[in-house]
Amino acid sequence: MTENCITVKDLTIGYKRHCVLSNINFSIKRGELAVIFGPNGSGKTTLFKTILRIIPPLHGTIIYGNSHYPKFGYVPQRQHLDEIYPFTAEEVVLMGTFGTVKPFSPTPGKNRILVEQCLRDVGMLEFKKQLFSELSGGQKQRILIARALATQPDVLLLDEPITGIDVHAQKKIIELISELHSKRQLTILMITHEVHHIPKWVNKIIHIHHYKVVLGSLEEIVALSRIDEIPNEGTDTYGTII
Repeated sequence: MTENCITVKDLTIGYKRHCVLSNINFSIKRGELAVIFGPNGSGKTTLFKTILRIIPPLHGTIIYGNSHYPKFGYVPQRQHLDEIYPFTAEEVVLMGTFGTVKPFSPTPGKNRILVEQCLRDVGMLEFKKQLFSELSGGQKQRILIARALATQPDVLLLDEPITGIDVHAQKKIIELISELHSKRQLTILMITHEVHHIPKWVNKIIHIHHYKVVLGSLEEIVALSRIDEIPNEGTDTYGTII
């Protein structure tokens, strides 16, 4: 039986004493791809940051597998590098290896080999010497995913990876995520606030709905989203997901 990579039990998240979401319970199996779906401002990124230990939980526990604490590769929401600095695509990906190198030490050859492999895996090797600032939105997103891969993660966390890029690039990024999941056997957790951004083959969706966290299939999530679009004339409509 595949072990759980992340198990969330009775979790309450927020900042200081301000609760954002409570009573959160779910698990992610090693090698699984799951989506956190919900409207903007619902607490998706706060949940991500709690899983990453950037902010502490207000209550409850997060268990990270049975053998070791996983290494995370994180692609933040709407990540932008300061275009004042002339970083090439290769240099941006190399940043993902900095955690393995002592400060002011030369970059090991194995790290440059790793960077080339990550660039190849996201289809951007031929652009490695191009300035990051000159790339298209979809190409920049591929480079940021490559940077996360360069950390050699057990778990890849993608916060709104296809927001703000054109429809064609969105499709290609989703295809890339599918390929990485299959090829590398990565555990992947992706955030989106658009129901049509959820790949049809995803079988675990963590849905933040009316400040509650529930699990459901894509069909159930779509049904709830359509219900929420109907004017309720002063009454609240809640869906139930098992």
